Amino acid sequence: MLEKRRVVVTGLGLATPLGLGIEENWEKALSGKSGIAKLNLAGTERSSVQAVGSVKEDDWDRIVDEFKEEASIEGERRTLFALWSAKSALDDSRCFDYAGNTDRFGVVFAAGLGIVRLEDIHQWVSEKRQFDMTSFGREYHKVHRESMIRNLSHRPAALIAKKYGLSGLNCTVTSACASASQAIGIGYRAVQRGDADLILAGGADSMINHMGLVVFVLLRAASTGSKNSQAACRPFDRRRSGLVIGEGAGVAVLEEETHARKRGAPIYAEVVGYGSSMDAYQVTAPHPEGYGASEAMRCAIQDSNLAASEIDYINAHGTGTKLNDTTETMAIKRIFKEWSYKISISSSKSLIGHLMAAAGGPEFVYTVLSVHRDEIHPTINLTNRDLKCDLDYVPNVKRTRTVRAALSNSFGFGGQNASIVIKKYIN
Repeated sequence: MLEKRRVVVTGLGLATPLGLGIEENWEKALSGKSGIAKLNLAGTERSSVQAVGSVKEDDWDRIVDEFKEEASIEGERRTLFALWSAKSALDDSRCFDYAGNTDRFGVVFAAGLGIVRLEDIHQWVSEKRQFDMTSFGREYHKVHRESMIRNLSHRPAALIAKKYGLSGLNCTVTSACASASQAIGIGYRAVQRGDADLILAGGADSMINHMGLVVFVLLRAASTGSKNSQAACRPFDRRRSGLVIGEGAGVAVLEEETHARKRGAPIYAEVVGYGSSMDAYQVTAPHPEGYGASEAMRCAIQDSNLAASEIDYINAHGTGTKLNDTTETMAIKRIFKEWSYKISISSSKSLIGHLMAAAGGPEFVYTVLSVHRDEIHPTINLTNRDLKCDLDYVPNVKRTRTVRAALSNSFGFGGQNASIVIKKYIN
């Protein structure tokens, strides 16, 4: 078997409800500032969902100004979030100064299914309640540019590659809430086994639209009726009431270590393990004993060649739903046993909401920063501890501690699970 190549993180990019820059995001995350606010979407005044993690309007204007041509043609929020974060990560990695061959530079990107706009179907339904294919074909240009009819899941990955000349491996991952972590894991594997020298990996998504809101209400997964938007997402709290939908993107540059050092790239940390699993239990609920989540973590740690006792921090999936938080806690205990109580654990979703297919992107970035800087952002709104969730969730106040290695968890609808291990880089 060929020797596994070392994979390091050399660039980071974000677009979240906390802001568009790494330092801005991290400063606000450490201070426990919430990016969740009241829903501001026309026609949703009577919606039972009133709290969302939206990218702020000023930040959206910055993105549109940066990508004027794409904004005029594409227009889709998810795609523009992806472009912003990709450019930020490549710039952070000093890739724009690289004069070599980019044929071995690729993109592995996560994206949701796009926006389902019922009006894009309704306007071509005849009086006989049949879809008029002829008229639709003739008037296709009338389809809204944010509709999934015009923007399929692979659009962000394809556009990033084209714009920045990343002509190597290119693929899109769409596996619910585990998508971005699986994309990062696949990118890590590609660099590790020699299929690429550099992979831009992460995810982007936006489901703050009418259909997106309805879906999670019907699933009984969304936090509803909150008068205090910033307190709506309460992972591991006894009074948690569901997830809060967020939007944005998170991207990392994963690079073979020797290649990174030769070009003088900054190195944040080293990716050393990846595990993925399937609950094979139920589409809308995790396995009640958390077996799938346990398996993903076990595989990631085994892949890393680290002992469980070397993991100092876990960036939890931590959705704030009744089922997830207790099953994730059980899964952590199953893997780490008595060491579970020595690990610092926090939920980024308490700060920015649940970015769906993109969720693992910003969470991976925050985990890398914890390893690199020995700081851990808090889980905010944790004021009434659930007796079934009895681990150290870093409630409300940041933590400073040495983080030798950390685990980032993503567990999605349908039973998809992914865990990634990051450790300090030592030359």
